[in-house]
Amino acid sequence: MVWRTTFVTMSTCFLLGTTFTHWIADHDVLWRSPVTPDALATSIKYYSFLSNAPSGLGWVYIAVGIVALLSAGGRAMKGYQGQSGEILFDGVLWSAIAYTQIYDVYPTIKLIPSHLPQSLTDHKAYPELVSAVRDLATNNIMTAVMLTGIMLLQAGRWYSKRSANDLPPSVDISAASTPGRASSPEKESLPLPKRSGTPFRELTAEEAFELSGQ
Repeated sequence: MVWRTTFVTMSTCFLLGTTFTHWIADHDVLWRSPVTPDALATSIKYYSFLSNAPSGLGWVYIAVGIVALLSAGGRAMKGYQGQSGEILFDGVLWSAIAYTQIYDVYPTIKLIPSHLPQSLTDHKAYPELVSAVRDLATNNIMTAVMLTGIMLLQAGRWYSKRSANDLPPSVDISAASTPGRASSPEKESLPLPKRSGTPFRELTAEEAFELSGQ
């Protein structure tokens, strides 16, 4: 139904936008080589601030995720009626996203303390914090890729349903799909060729008599 697709698309856009906001902390950690201590410190402070954010923000994120899962689950149940592709692709991607957020991202963010010392490199948990922000950057990239895949699936589904209605209503779709099988009235109405139109003709009586006389 249309409302399921609308909820899936809107929730996917919201979750994709919130994932892209982490790019300011993940870029220098994941895509710069070598990784500098300043980049690691910036990422650790960012996720420390995120772990200490108001609980209302977390509940908004959870509510949007639940709406997305319920909408995708309802459409997956509809897939048993003959649209198994929605179960195969949408269901796998949403399951992977939910698993990554629940078992990887959320526990890792909670491991980062809300109060950090002035010198992070001298902190005894600095190696664990560096490993945590690296894992968070990787998980955010994976989540962004999967959410983008879901958006592409929505666009492909919309295009496939729209392209079936491109032909005008007066055109016979079966005849248009197999133009080679359409009968041609001109070929059926052609008259049979006359004998005089062939390169051979019948002998006249005189020519027959001459041949028999020889």
